[in-house]
Amino acid sequence: KYYAQATFLSILDRYKSIGKPPTSLYPERGTKTMSQTQKAMNLDRSKYWEQKAGLPLSILLQKAGHGSEARKAFMRFFLTHITDTLGPLCNKDDTTYWKSFMTDDHTPIEFSWQWNIAGAPPTIRYSIEAICPLAGTSADPFNVQGQRCLIEKLQVTLHSIDLAWYNHFATRLLPAQNVPTPTNPSTTDSTDASFSTCFMGFDLARSGDIATKAYFIPSIRANELGMSNLDLVFLAISELPGAPMKISPSLNTLLKFIKAEESNLHLRCEMLGIDCTSPESARLKIYMRSRSMSFDAVKLVMTLGGCLETEGSKTALCGLFELWQLLFSTNDDACLDSQTSLPYSEHRTAGILYYFDISRNGDICIPKVYLPVRHYASSDDQVLEMLCSFMSKRGKHDAARNYGEALRDI
Repeated sequence: KYYAQATFLSILDRYKSIGKPPTSLYPERGTKTMSQTQKAMNLDRSKYWEQKAGLPLSILLQKAGHGSEARKAFMRFFLTHITDTLGPLCNKDDTTYWKSFMTDDHTPIEFSWQWNIAGAPPTIRYSIEAICPLAGTSADPFNVQGQRCLIEKLQVTLHSIDLAWYNHFATRLLPAQNVPTPTNPSTTDSTDASFSTCFMGFDLARSGDIATKAYFIPSIRANELGMSNLDLVFLAISELPGAPMKISPSLNTLLKFIKAEESNLHLRCEMLGIDCTSPESARLKIYMRSRSMSFDAVKLVMTLGGCLETEGSKTALCGLFELWQLLFSTNDDACLDSQTSLPYSEHRTAGILYYFDISRNGDICIPKVYLPVRHYASSDDQVLEMLCSFMSKRGKHDAARNYGEALRDI
């Protein structure tokens, strides 16, 4: 139940010199209607992302071993329903461009290769921020409309999608159009530099099904209400119809740990993730970022201060520490010990990101961790080499080879 999930930059983030679109793809600020010219721009935008994001996705699906029919179906969905929602390529010189919090260079899509347990093939996933042409204008200051338009399309296309939980949390966590001054600024998480508020995720199953997830960033809404992100997220969960009684034991354990260690570990609530499926089988995922950068701090969080410590977790944490040393030890520090902290960084996405997976029928939450190679590993090549070596030792020889080939092909 314990594993490390390393996040390695989005596939596109590794290749930052992938060009710029020939013209701005956004309408002038304040424009509220879509002209024929703007419709043509949307078509150009879709073709642009077909090349820049469609090709990496196709390569990942092939290297992960998906059959040709499944690949065609997944690519058809991506090209038909996703590419026209992604906006233009990141252009730091364009002040009207929506700066997505999805990746550090504001690329609004991130790909994921899930290794899975021994013997199981990998799963390809991706997450996006759907960007409305009016994002950042007075008509849609927090890009809420982009998400709503995508949801409308998905309701028609994905028959398995269930929006009961999505609608519940969207009402409580997405911002109003005008943000007042917080009633109690000292209680808020007011350091966000991004106005992104919601992402969508898609897991591409071997069966051909697409599992959909939603991710809510509560900072702006919490700021409106004068609350912390964590308090707002737990309030929204407590108001979930029918769920609190069944998930309250694991939630209470998690909240008790966070409140006890919040200052010590510099914990901050970043996001709430949910499955867009039947509430009976949906999960909650509470994301927390910590600025405590030693492996001892990681161990403390992954066991919730010892509450979840078992023989199985001890074995898993030994493996995680091995990967930690492979990724973050330097030539001058060949054997990074568990007490040594990684260098401090002021960057908004520095630190270590955790999430706590809570199922409706589960009596415990399952912690998972993203290893911060984006800020602390020496190079992409080193990350690839160390990760593939680590996974090969655990019986993932073919998957490790294919993963390396995929990144090199991209």
